[in-house]
Amino acid sequence: MALLIVLLALGLVQIWGSGGPLHRDGWFSDWRQFIYRRALIRGRPGIGFGLQVLAPVLLVALLLALAESAAGGFGVLLVSVPALLYSFGRGNFNEAMSGYLRAWYQGDMKAAIAAAEPLLDTEDRAAASALTDPQAIHQLVFRAAAYRAFERLFAVLFWFLLLGVPGAVLYRLSQLAAKTPTQGEHMEAADRDLAARWLWLVEWLPVRAVGFTLAIVGNFAGCYRVWREHLTCRESRTEDIMANNLEGALGGIDSSECSAGAMVSEGQRLCGAELEAMQGVLSRALLMWLTVMALYVLFGS
Repeated sequence: MALLIVLLALGLVQIWGSGGPLHRDGWFSDWRQFIYRRALIRGRPGIGFGLQVLAPVLLVALLLALAESAAGGFGVLLVSVPALLYSFGRGNFNEAMSGYLRAWYQGDMKAAIAAAEPLLDTEDRAAASALTDPQAIHQLVFRAAAYRAFERLFAVLFWFLLLGVPGAVLYRLSQLAAKTPTQGEHMEAADRDLAARWLWLVEWLPVRAVGFTLAIVGNFAGCYRVWREHLTCRESRTEDIMANNLEGALGGIDSSECSAGAMVSEGQRLCGAELEAMQGVLSRALLMWLTVMALYVLFGS
């Protein structure tokens, strides 16, 4: 059943380009405002954060149980597929990457930054607007794209496979709690810090699982060395670990692998080849996860 749910959800993502039709997060902001306006919550760090994340997760688990009791496997599909689609990351990753590469090969850095904006968080957007050096822009976008690929798909699938649909929803709501701006929502400063620490914690295992997968489908020696260096690290940010893993997995990339050919400069070809290769190795990593799931279904049950 888990494999069927994942395949249906990924199939809809291929059709729509993302889970966009279900990505409506206004309710979460309203829910958070409702929580932090309660006098009971003020001055009590942790309670508000727990309510904003755990209450919807428990509701999804309840709906899943009711659907299964009422309609069996079909009811599980009706709840699980939309919930998993909602849990996937926001925006069309491939479209943003394609737009960025087109502008990059044309040498239009302003257009490249604008195309890459869906991949960037608030801090990265502010940093990108001040950059003029193409190499610095490339490094910023590469790092942002590496993390975006991780959080929009791999981390969601990891927690779905471990805890089911509630696990996937838990991860997405943890992302929203930590990353969504809180202006005017009176969120406690202690809870903002707690949300950031919690998100780092729930990403600790998935990013290492993805790193090992990248070593298998990419340059094993280079990626495995980086993976081992960060295996027990308690300080590095998820964004840094994911970018380092991908750089290791892409070891040996050269400008001849760039699809733009000789139409652009050597530096542009090399940077473009790196991003194109990144998309390829991420696709192979996803295929490996699906293959392992299929083998488990065939031989493990």
